[in-house]
Parts: sequence; C-alpha cells; structure tokens
Amino acid sequence: RITANRHAVPRFMTGSKIPYRGRKMPLTVRRTDAERASVTYRSGFIVDLPHWAGPDADRLVASELKHWLKQRARRDVNEIAADYGKRFGLIPRSIRVADFANGWGSCGPEGNVLINWHLIFAPRKVLEYVVVHELAHLRVRSHGPEFWTLFRTLQPEFDFSKRWLEKNQSTITFDFRRRT
Repeated sequence: RITANRHAVPRFMTGSKIPYRGRKMPLTVRRTDAERASVTYRSGFIVDLPHWAGPDADRLVASELKHWLKQRARRDVNEIAADYGKRFGLIPRSIRVADFANGWGSCGPEGNVLINWHLIFAPRKVLEYVVVHELAHLRVRSHGPEFWTLFRTLQPEFDFSKRWLEKNQSTITFDFRRRT
C-alpha cells in the first residue's frame, strides 16, 4: 500500500502555493462585493471572497479550491475517456472521480472506472496515463504481457508518466484542512 505524505498549507492566503498539474501555483485571495466565493485560474488561483467571510475565510478558501480542483479533475478525466473511447472503442460503463485512501485508479469487472481526483496535482500526462491504464483493463483484466502490448498501442510514450508517478506518488496529494 502507498501512504501519501500530505502537505498542509498553514493558511490559504495571497502568496500561498497550491499544487496543480505538477507545479506549485500562486494563490491570490481578494475581497469582493459578491454574494458568494468564486475561483478562477489564470497562471495561478484567484479566489474572490465576499466581504462577509470573517474568521472562517481560510476554511471557505480551502473549500472553494478543493471543489474547483475536483471539478477540474472530473472534466479532465471525462475528456480523456471520451477521446480514447472514440479512438479505440474503450467505453466504460461508468467513470467516476473519487477520493481514494490508496491507489490512483481502478476498473471493476462490470467496466466501472474510478480515478483518484488527487491526480489533478500531477502533470496532465500522468492523469492521462492512469485513465488510459484503467480503460485498457476493459479489454485485458490482468497486468500480463497482453495488457502491456495493448497499453503500448494506446499510449506509446507512457514511460515518462509511469516513472513520474512511481517517483512522485507520495507527494501528489494535498491537505485542505487548516492547521492550527
């Protein structure tokens, strides 16, 4: 089993660094007249907070960022799955993005694919590697030579992603809880 080291940001404020697609991106928190908080991404995260957000501002920023990152992971996973589904006929019964205690993905015997949303912290090619790996299990359930032959036809240049994941798997997670 893989245990992940969780990196905690002491406070979610302007200047904090948030991991995203293999890089640490800057966070800017701004106060606005908006009714609710919102997140945008332009070479870094911008969180607009309503003025009413008081002592729980940290928690609100953390919650909004986590929600945004999960949504982005879902969008990316669905785009990748749709692309490979069209090109190679690998259509899962369902595809979900979830929070895993261990592991990065799975493909159940009925063709239900699960992907760990924390892969949003890895480079996109690594996320693609995991999604395609699980889609390949729709055809070949084991990790024997037949699987790797198929996988190489689906993603001929997967070696970088596989090595990156092996080397960095314990660091591609992030703790959104506030430390006090």
